[in-house]
Amino acid sequence: MRPDPVAGRRALQAPSMRLRAALIGVGGVALCAGVALLWLGSAGRQGSGPRVTVTGGDAGGLPRVSPQQEHLDPAALEAASHDAAAEGLQAMIVARHDYIVYERYGRGVSADTVIDSGSFAQSLVALTAAIAAHDGKLAMPSLTGFDAARLRAAIEAGTGQSYPDYLSLHLWRRLNAAAAWIALPAAGATAPADCCFHARLQDWLRVAMVLLDDGNFEGKAVVPPGWVERMRRPTSADGSAGFGVELAAAAHGAEPFAADDLLFLRGPGRWRLWVIPSLRLALLFGSKSAASPGWDETRLPNLVIRALSERPAQRGVGSQLQQLVPGH
Repeated sequence: MRPDPVAGRRALQAPSMRLRAALIGVGGVALCAGVALLWLGSAGRQGSGPRVTVTGGDAGGLPRVSPQQEHLDPAALEAASHDAAAEGLQAMIVARHDYIVYERYGRGVSADTVIDSGSFAQSLVALTAAIAAHDGKLAMPSLTGFDAARLRAAIEAGTGQSYPDYLSLHLWRRLNAAAAWIALPAAGATAPADCCFHARLQDWLRVAMVLLDDGNFEGKAVVPPGWVERMRRPTSADGSAGFGVELAAAAHGAEPFAADDLLFLRGPGRWRLWVIPSLRLALLFGSKSAASPGWDETRLPNLVIRALSERPAQRGVGSQLQQLVPGH
């Protein structure tokens, strides 16, 4: 019986076809892994331009408790993270009373991802100026207007230190934040104080906790008492801007904020940090979606506020502000 030439060719082709299929499978996995790595790299991209380091502290993690322990409904928080206003979510972190109570991340982002915070940086120079004034290094900042560049120059002139060094020693290290950095417009240029501050996501929750607790962090005074209340006072004619922070009038939304003392930091795109001192509640949110006039800036914080079953009375800090700035 003669051998079947067709069957012979099939037998020879079968291993070859299996090998090609295996190679294609390996190639597909490698391609997917490459895409994932590319995304992870872009999510926390550090850049390679000139910069100045802001030295941090021990960079330990922030304590976490369940939402129920802080009187928040976990189902309501989860629903908020899937709301239409959270489209493209990269990070949503809720903190209360110095604890992280809820966090959700997406698209390669984590609590340790470093972001360019944009105008978040203005809050840092406002807080640092208060520390320098309290230490007698410069005159109390004017109660009208906010100019980050002038504040930075005053801090440097009064302290004899560069702004990044003074910020590091008197604020950033005391928050136990990880090392951060400020991107410079050119090698040897002065560090800007109104932008370009690159820090981990979770370290912005440390800043939020200072704003929530009248200048304290983990029970220790970092910023003079009463100063955060001063930051909430309007510095613009339309009442939209505070001292290094945005006020309720600056937000675009279908309804007002559900707390009258809310202030917020506005970063690039849809990055926001909302802070409600009377509730000791903060929400950090970021999305890959581009900022647009139609995006509702009040919906997410209102959903989180409404997830809270406990509504303590707002604290008065007027007497502290009087001590800090006589006549106010």
